[in-house]
Amino acid sequence: MRHLSLYWLGVSVIGKRYLELMFLRYAVFLCVFLIFSVTHAYSYAQSQENKSERIRVIFSSYTAPYVFKDGTGIVIDIVKEALQSRGYEVVPVFLPIGRGFKMFADRKIEATSIIKKNSGLKNAFYSDYFMQYHNYAITRKDGPRIDSLADLSDLDIIAFQNACLYLGKAFAEQIHKNKRYKELPNQETQVLMLLSGRTQVAVMDISIFKYYRNKLISEGKISRNIPVVFNNVFEPTKYRMAFVDYKIRNEFNGGLKALHESGRYSAIYDKYIDKYFKIER
Repeated sequence: MRHLSLYWLGVSVIGKRYLELMFLRYAVFLCVFLIFSVTHAYSYAQSQENKSERIRVIFSSYTAPYVFKDGTGIVIDIVKEALQSRGYEVVPVFLPIGRGFKMFADRKIEATSIIKKNSGLKNAFYSDYFMQYHNYAITRKDGPRIDSLADLSDLDIIAFQNACLYLGKAFAEQIHKNKRYKELPNQETQVLMLLSGRTQVAVMDISIFKYYRNKLISEGKISRNIPVVFNNVFEPTKYRMAFVDYKIRNEFNGGLKALHESGRYSAIYDKYIDKYFKIER
């Protein structure tokens, strides 16, 4: 019996030490697990905090040097930098103006660029002015003389999309009954049609015209010896952004103000002036 008691006593001691060892291992594992979990949770929270919110912004196609489809251009740079400074990542969506309006109305994007308050967008929150175009009635030198808007009433005209909304009431009245007035989303086509003699007047921004004329000349599609006249019958047109969320609109306005104050806004223009030509602003 005494041997049996000693046996069970030994087993009991060994079992107790085993349980203590297992408990210690469990405690160590639990501590490591908790430390890992807390560290991971903190890292995830920090990454989410630092992660930029992605917003889709519509930019009009065929408006170089303001917008290029590689994600650069004066307008894209301004919009990206103004919003990036407020924690947003801009995802450009390139569409003609008309299709862009439809996507905005359907709330398939968060913002659209180069807009005026009379554009017809509903439930839109408009930003401060952030850029401008200076549109001209451009003709070939051997084309019609244009001294005022009244001279446009019966000419063959190709204008940019929604020009009848953006260029003022007086222009809209002159072209209202003009059956030879058309609007195109592709501004490169406008330039080609004018310089090839297929229309009398191209209504568009002077910098966009110059960019596409240089492009068409370099591609051998038109002669460089076609003089043109820039008929200054329009005031510069200022444009805004439109947002579906007023909070993002406010953030954009704040970022835009900072770009002006820091000199970065002018630096963006200067970069493209140096690369291409003098750009009116």
